[in-house]
Amino acid sequence: MAVSPFKINIPDSELDLLHRKLELTRLPTNIANEKFAEDNGVTIKKITELVEFWRKSYDWRKEEARLNEMPQFRTPIEVDGFGTLDIHFVHSTSSKANAVPLLFLHGWPGSFAEIEKGLAELNKAGFHVVAPSLPGYGFSSYTDKAGFKHAQHAEALHKVMIKLGYKSYVAQGGDWGSFIVQNLARQYPESVKAIHMNMLMMPKPDFDKEPQYSAFEKATIEHHKWFKEKESAYQMIQGSKPRTLGFAMHDSPVGMLAWMADKLIMWTDSYPWTPTEMITWTLLHYFPGPTTGFQMYREKVLPQSPTEHAKGPTEHVKVPTGVSAFPKELVVVPRSWAQKGFNVVFWEEHESGGHFAMYERPKELVGDMIKFYGSVL
Repeated sequence: MAVSPFKINIPDSELDLLHRKLELTRLPTNIANEKFAEDNGVTIKKITELVEFWRKSYDWRKEEARLNEMPQFRTPIEVDGFGTLDIHFVHSTSSKANAVPLLFLHGWPGSFAEIEKGLAELNKAGFHVVAPSLPGYGFSSYTDKAGFKHAQHAEALHKVMIKLGYKSYVAQGGDWGSFIVQNLARQYPESVKAIHMNMLMMPKPDFDKEPQYSAFEKATIEHHKWFKEKESAYQMIQGSKPRTLGFAMHDSPVGMLAWMADKLIMWTDSYPWTPTEMITWTLLHYFPGPTTGFQMYREKVLPQSPTEHAKGPTEHVKVPTGVSAFPKELVVVPRSWAQKGFNVVFWEEHESGGHFAMYERPKELVGDMIKFYGSVL
């Protein structure tokens, strides 16, 4: 079945409904001066200002046109046991001879659009870039069945690459994307020549002797401890009640904005988010509906082992693996841990940067990817 060109085109009726909802926004009035709530910057003042900007100044059609400058496509993909899904993706090719196919995978609450800041440089460096919306995100469809795990995400996206004629390729992922590229490496080692991650979560392996940790590693361990203790409640609600939470977020653009703003502020390294950026990130979940993205947490809130996947729980990742470690990433385990589960041949630690590396620090992440892939291919 065909690979069809795709342009984002939200119906005028949907935009009209959105603006009516914004005009009817009901913000709380009884906590305007509270001093007791969470310290995340998502205050009455902040949301009031964002909604006012949204009503009077924000231009979705301008954002839509900018996103549509990236070449996008959709294609039907059969996933074993789950029927046919329509997968949306950016596909931007390099003019260089012998360019390397690169599969770039986002997570939650990100989207395919994260690739935008690194796309031109990756094409220039000799990569054919494929950046899909994960199944259930953005403009990719989702199954009605339970049980759609990382292995099925990997299967769907591998089949996209094969359909595009890329029998071998490299892959990069952050957030959920980091788990999916691990599955790709285990399920399709004959095709996946190298993987790179900017988030790496795994349980602490067994050591005969406790490793010596660098100052950077000690800091990232503490940062992950902070995340688990203070910032991970969203995993439980999205993992236990994705449909119930989805009703609220699907209906309320301001509710979705507040949920998004919390993550954008707390998970980055002092990134200067503009109102337009926050609203666009929100709408890329609000327009298609956020419920199926939440569902990913119900399917697999956390892996049960560093190498859990469809083929078994103990398989070591043999393909060359690279890691870019940013200090405010939610979790990047120490290199000594990673080497227990992966064939780590590249490891770069950075002075700044958070969870959305391609968006916050595109120069650094793209530079690492070019250096790593160039060293192993």
